Amino acid sequence: MAPPAAGETDMKRLNGVDAFMLGMETPKAYMHTFKVAIIDPSTDPDGWSFDKYLAESARRIHLVPMLRWKYLDSPFGLNHPYWVEDPDFNLDYHIRRVACPPPADHKALCEFMGSVYSYQLDRDRPLWMQWVVEGLADGKVAIVLLVHHAYVDGVGAAFLMQQFYLPEVGIKAGDAPPYNPPPLPSWPARLGRALRDWPEVTIGNMPKVARGLGRKYKLDRTRKKAGLPAHPSAGQMKQTPLNVAVSAGRTFVCDSIPLERFKIVSKSLGVTINDIFSSCVAGAVRRLLIDLDYNPDMHPLIGATPFAGKRPEGAEGIGNYATQDFSWLRSDIADPRERLQASHEANVEMKAHLKEVQEAGADMNALMQVVPPFAVKLLRKAIHRQGGRFGMFGNLVLSNVPGPKEALYLDRWKVANWFSTGQIIDGSALNITMWSYCGQANVCILIDREILRDGWGLYGYFVDELNSLVALAENKEPVA
Repeated sequence: MAPPAAGETDMKRLNGVDAFMLGMETPKAYMHTFKVAIIDPSTDPDGWSFDKYLAESARRIHLVPMLRWKYLDSPFGLNHPYWVEDPDFNLDYHIRRVACPPPADHKALCEFMGSVYSYQLDRDRPLWMQWVVEGLADGKVAIVLLVHHAYVDGVGAAFLMQQFYLPEVGIKAGDAPPYNPPPLPSWPARLGRALRDWPEVTIGNMPKVARGLGRKYKLDRTRKKAGLPAHPSAGQMKQTPLNVAVSAGRTFVCDSIPLERFKIVSKSLGVTINDIFSSCVAGAVRRLLIDLDYNPDMHPLIGATPFAGKRPEGAEGIGNYATQDFSWLRSDIADPRERLQASHEANVEMKAHLKEVQEAGADMNALMQVVPPFAVKLLRKAIHRQGGRFGMFGNLVLSNVPGPKEALYLDRWKVANWFSTGQIIDGSALNITMWSYCGQANVCILIDREILRDGWGLYGYFVDELNSLVALAENKEPVA
C-alpha cells in the first residue's frame, strides 16, 4: 500500500456513530448537547473575573483537544467525515459573555438556556459555543457549553469534564503548548484518504455486521419460539402528542434532587437507581399525556436508553462508543408500586437483550459503522416525512449518567453543580436526562417548545413520583 499523501495523516476519521450524529442534523433537529457548570466564585478570595476565566480556558483548552477540531466532509460521501485542527481557531469567537435576564434566578437561567439551545452551530468552525452567564441572583456564574454530540458521548464527556476541571482547589494550569496546526488538507488529499479508508470501513466491516445480523435473527426466532414477547423497538412505537416533527424551539428545565432520596428507595425496595429513574419518568410522562388529552392507559411507551460501550485505548475523551437499546416505559400503569415493579422487569429484560446483541455484534454502535453518509441523509429525510409517527429514539429518550462524586474546581473556583442533556429529533421530541454530581441527582428535561412551553410542571411530576416511592419505601417490602 502506498504511504499516505501529504495532509492525510492530519485527518481524524469519525466513527459510524459520530457520523450519524452529523448526518441526522437539520435546521430544526439539532444534534448538540448541553454541558453546564455552575461556578461558585465565593471559594476564591478574589471573586469572579471573566478575564481570568478566559485566560484559564486558553491555558487548558489543549486538555480538551477536540474543541479545536473542525469537520470536513469526505469527497462524494465515500466515507465518514473527518476532524482536522482548525488553523483559524479563535477562542474569543467561541466564548461569549452575557448577563442572565431578570429576575436572574434559576428559572430565568433555564429559560435563557432553552433559547440558546436553538443556536445552530457553524460547521465551518469547531462545533461548540459557550456562554458565560453572569449576574445570577445567588452570585454564582453559569458556564453553558453547547457542544456537538459528534465529538463525544456522555461517558467521554464526563472524562473530559475532569480534565478541564480538577479535583483539588487552587491547581493552576501551566502555559498551553504552542498551537501550530497544519494547513487544511487539500481536496485531492481528502479524496485519497477516503479511497484508502473505504475498504476498511465498508467492505472490511461488512462480514462482521452480516454475521451480527444473522445471530440477531436467530435470537429473535428463539425468543419467539419460547413464547416471549418481541423486544421493544422503534418500529413498534405508537404516536402520542410527544411524537412530532420538531420545531426550531426548545423548552429546557433542570434542577437538583438529593441522591440520597433515590438510595432510600433503592435500599428499601431492592431496586436500582435506574429502575427508580425509569419509573419516575414513566409516571411523570403519564401525567403529561393526560394534560395533553391523551389516554396513557392505552399502551406503554417505548424509551431509548444509551449505554456506555468499550472505548479503545487512548480514546477516553474522543468519539461515540456508546450504544442504545429500547425498553417498555410503563406510563400505562397508574399505581407507583406496580409501575416500579414493571420498570424493574423492563430494565432487566433490556440489559439481557443488549448483552445478547452486543455479543452477536448487532447492537446500534456496530451496525452504524458501515452506514455511509448518503444513507444517513436518506434515513433522516424519511423520518421527517413521517411527521412524528416514527422516531429513531422511540417515544422519548431517558438517560442516567453517573458523574463525579467529589467536587471539581477551576483554580480556586468551585464547580457547585453540573447539568447535562442530550438532544431530541423528529419523532422523539422529549429527552429526560439525569446526571449525578456530588450527591445530587440533576434532572434535565428537554422538549419541543411547541409541545410544552413551561417544563416546570413536568419536572414537578417527576419529583412527585419520587416522593411517592420514598413513602412506599417506609413499608420495606421489596418489589423484586
